Amino acid sequence: MTRKAKKNILFIILVIVLAAAAFGYYLYNKKHFSVQDSTPVADITAVVLHQTFVRDSSGAKDKFIGDENNHKVIKVTGEVAETKKNQQGNTIVLLKTASDGAFINCTLEDSTAIVKAGSKIAIQGICNGYNFDADMGIPGDVIVTRCYVLK
Repeated sequence: MTRKAKKNILFIILVIVLAAAAFGYYLYNKKHFSVQDSTPVADITAVVLHQTFVRDSSGAKDKFIGDENNHKVIKVTGEVAETKKNQQGNTIVLLKTASDGAFINCTLEDSTAIVKAGSKIAIQGICNGYNFDADMGIPGDVIVTRCYVLK
């Protein structure tokens, strides 16, 4: 291998290392996305949110669901049907909708929040979609994650 080829290879490796270091620095200093501090794109009741997904899931996805670079935070108000814990120990709050067996399924980030069945609450979080099984006739839940109970 010639001396010039070795210099070119060394230069390419140096450029790759510098690019990786710059990218790492960018990610390290990137501002953290805060659901609590974000302004919601929608302030909606649990009943209306669920009906919107049932009637026009494509339109509801466009309106309420963002992507990994553009999170859409929503505020949902409604009556608590029940609370439970998932396998990771997070509190799940199920808000009532107009359909029997269908809920707004909210996974709380704040483990200290105390939520009781039957209470009216407002929750702010990121909408992730609508889960349903039309073939089985199972009503769907609207999934909202990274939720915080608003005071």
